[in-house]
Amino acid sequence: MATAYQMHDDGTTEEVKFEKSGLSDDGVYCIVDDSSKSIFLWKGRNADVRSKFVGARAASQIRSQHGNGYRVHPIDAGEEPSDFWDSFD
Repeated sequence: MATAYQMHDDGTTEEVKFEKSGLSDDGVYCIVDDSSKSIFLWKGRNADVRSKFVGARAASQIRSQHGNGYRVHPIDAGEEPSDFWDSFD
């Protein structure tokens, strides 16, 4: 099971419902997939620089919390690998 967090440009993160339709082109999300030990940092096409920075910092913090066995995978909208989409199943 995966957990999703949305990044906000004020530096905060918010846990959000985990579904494909919830990904906004204006947003940045960290999706933590425990089954593959992956942290996907998904960046929407129109996401602002501040949110991307917050996302990178949050992904690093999440990795520290989950352990070094987890890998962070930065992903731009439209360039998602299949294992990213598999985390939604």
